[in-house]
Amino acid sequence: MSTTARSGPYEANWPSLRAHRVPEWFADAKFGIWSHWGPQSVAMAGDWYARHLYGPYEGTEDFEQKRSRRQAAHHRAHFGHPARFGHKDLCRLWRAERFDPEALMDRFRRAGARYFVSLAAHCDNFDLWDSTHQPWNAVNVGPRSDIVGRWAAAARGAGLRFGVSMHAGSWTWRWLDAAFAADAEGPRAGEPYDGHLTAEDGRGTWWDGLDPRALYGPPRRPGDPPRADFVDNYYARLREVTERYAPELVYLDDARLPFDEGSVCPAAPPSPRGLEFLAAYYNAVPEGAVSVKTVPDEDRGAVLLDVERHQLGGTDPAPWQYDTSIGDWFYSAGERYKTAGEIVHLLVDTVSKNGCLLLNVPQLPDGTVDEETGAVLDGIGGWTDTCGEAVFGTRPWHVHGEGPTRVDGAKARERSLPYTPRDVRFTRRGETLYAFLMAWPADGTAVLTSLGTDAGHLPRPPRRIALLGGGPLPFDLRADGLRVTLPPEPPTPYVQVLRIE
Repeated sequence: MSTTARSGPYEANWPSLRAHRVPEWFADAKFGIWSHWGPQSVAMAGDWYARHLYGPYEGTEDFEQKRSRRQAAHHRAHFGHPARFGHKDLCRLWRAERFDPEALMDRFRRAGARYFVSLAAHCDNFDLWDSTHQPWNAVNVGPRSDIVGRWAAAARGAGLRFGVSMHAGSWTWRWLDAAFAADAEGPRAGEPYDGHLTAEDGRGTWWDGLDPRALYGPPRRPGDPPRADFVDNYYARLREVTERYAPELVYLDDARLPFDEGSVCPAAPPSPRGLEFLAAYYNAVPEGAVSVKTVPDEDRGAVLLDVERHQLGGTDPAPWQYDTSIGDWFYSAGERYKTAGEIVHLLVDTVSKNGCLLLNVPQLPDGTVDEETGAVLDGIGGWTDTCGEAVFGTRPWHVHGEGPTRVDGAKARERSLPYTPRDVRFTRRGETLYAFLMAWPADGTAVLTSLGTDAGHLPRPPRRIALLGGGPLPFDLRADGLRVTLPPEPPTPYVQVLRIE
């Protein structure tokens, strides 16, 4: 893959790229695991740490203020003042000394994952491979190991599709301007944070030979437009990581293409680099998919719609991806985790609407997962062992579901929905229909109104109904619904599934 499109059908323009289609492997996969893990994990204080350790300052949005103050206080208490100990120093402390990607991948596979996504570089601008365009990387600093390469080998060795996520573009420019500020008050007011340090300042220190400017970018103020060399560097790194590991999914953390319209840097001029990247990538990896957050209908084949921590209200005509996390994006001590039951509900609702769930699993700094995370993964795996046939490789039905509990509107912030025994979700495979009972009916009867003869969705009556993890069940087809008599106890702790043939 090169800067311009190599030989192949795709050119660097939207009309050409619209000929691409979301690959069938993705439409079949339904469930992926994602690793947000890197230098920011060291503090065990959650996401956005590389920005917030410097504290709120000019340009900090209201929603950031509370977390920023908390993380800045944590940093000063545990690591010191950011004039000397900043994000660069966390990179050194991230050692990954117990990282066992093969054992983790086996656990993810047993949980039901069909694809795995490695962080390539987060907004903190630290590359997790042997990057030739970013000296602040996991081979030069910290783990002294090619994290992306090890993840890729483990995923493919376990039979999973492999992807990478790249966040170090528009977000980095907006994020790490915080490193060029200073305390506005207090005993060290006006003392510049470590973003102002240069390579010359590193002589005789642990980072001798490294330039902090390569990590933080050039000195800037909030609202300054990104420099052309910064944009070029980002795309050089994106091309390198995708060329080297040939991921089948590339997650871009941008509304549209990085440094293009819809960017988090509104002052950025539109860049042709994104279209050049898409054409080159698809010519090299025809069965690949590149996800962004805002996709017009006409571009649904050119790029994959990703919906972060939001649920769609109905079935989407094209496959899409819903990404969320067990807890915070980066490990945060004491964080409340989603339960396995909550995640199964999210998975089922997403799949019924033609989506795939990408679930982030926060890791401890040493590379392991804690016991609570392990229990959640094991719970999901137990359910997919029993009910996975109703998820993997399926497609949406005429209606995604029925019942009173719905997502508010076309898209809404994720939440744990209070499902009732009247709430049902559907998928299909060929002539087999699957009905997910989102809550167990106390009276022992499941009533599926969408399958009544008046609804008109069934071309002919069911010939057999079975409970996955159980056995055949008696049923009664009526005008107002299909009534299925259930056993006294459900076979799984979470959602139960009826196979309707």
